[in-house]
Amino acid sequence: MFFNKILATDHPNKKWEVLYNSGALTIRNNRIFRRDMGFMTIGSCFAEEIRKALTARQVLCYPEYRKIRIDPERMKIDTLPAREHMNYYNTFSIRQELERAAGLWIQADDDCWQVAKRDIQNGQFVAGEHTLFQDPYRRLVFGRTREDLFEALTQINTVLREGFQQAQVCVITLGMTEVFRKKNNGRVCNQVPVYGGGSGLRETEFHASDYQENLDNMRVGLKLLKEMNPAVQVVLTVSPVPLHRSFNQHDIFVNNYESKCTLRAVAGQICREHDWVHYFPSFEIVWGMGAPAYQTKDRLHVKEEVVDRIIAAFMDTHFVAEPSPG
Repeated sequence: MFFNKILATDHPNKKWEVLYNSGALTIRNNRIFRRDMGFMTIGSCFAEEIRKALTARQVLCYPEYRKIRIDPERMKIDTLPAREHMNYYNTFSIRQELERAAGLWIQADDDCWQVAKRDIQNGQFVAGEHTLFQDPYRRLVFGRTREDLFEALTQINTVLREGFQQAQVCVITLGMTEVFRKKNNGRVCNQVPVYGGGSGLRETEFHASDYQENLDNMRVGLKLLKEMNPAVQVVLTVSPVPLHRSFNQHDIFVNNYESKCTLRAVAGQICREHDWVHYFPSFEIVWGMGAPAYQTKDRLHVKEEVVDRIIAAFMDTHFVAEPSPG
C-alpha cells in the first residue's frame, strides 16, 4: 500500500519520497461542478459504482434507464431494472454509441445474432426451446423475436441520446483494450462472444487494440459529444477493476497492466488536448491502496466503502462548496 489518505489541495505533491513518507495522495482542487447538475455515466462496470455513489448523494444521473419499459416475457436488457446500469467496456463501444446518438449509423434489421435453445422468463435468460435474438453491440440484450429486440434497442437508443444531449457532465470510465470485432462489418462487440450464454463465437475475431486506435476513438467520440451538447464537461477515469480474463499472449497480470496503462495514456493525452475534459485518478487511488481495496470474494471488484471514499474525494475536489445551513 502506497497511501491511506487522500488530500484535496491547490498544490499537489511532486515528490515520491513525500508520498511514501506521508502515506497521502494529493488531488488538485478543480471545483467546477454543483450537486444540481446532471451527470451522465458510461463505461465499464466501475461506471456503475460511480453512478450508485452519486445517486446516493442525490445527484441526478443519466441515462434515465427507468424510462425503459421492459416486458420481462419478451426481452432482457442487461441487468435492468434491478441494476440501473449498462456496461460499455471499451472505447470502441463508447464511440459507437456516440456515433449512433449523432445519427451516423443505424443498426440494420438483420444485424443481430440468433441464440438457439433459449428463452426469456420473468426477465431472465433461461434454457428453452426458442431461438432468441441478441444485440451484438450491447451487453446481454435479447428479444424473444427480432421485433422484440429492436423495440428494446429503440428505447435504449432514446435514453442514451437524451443523456448525451442533456447531461452537464459526462463521466466516462475506460475499461479494457482487448476487443472482439464482427467479421462482416468491423464493428466491435460490447462483450466477449458467448458471454452469459449468448452467441457471436463464429461471427467475431479477437483484436488487441493499440494506443492510437483508442486515442482516435476518444477523439471522435468526444467531438461528437461536444457537437450534440456544446456546454458539456467530461470527466475521464480508468477502471481499477482488472481484466477477468485475457486473450492476449502474456500472463493476465502483464496483459492487464498493458491494457490499463494504454487507457491511462489515452486519457492523459485527451485531457491535454481539451480544457473541458478532466482526469480523476480512480485507478490510481485503488491500485495505490492495493489488495485491501478489493472485495475478498474475487479480488476484482472494489469494496463499496472504497468507492464511497473515491466519490467523496471527487466531490471534495471538484464540487463547489455548499453554504452551511443557517
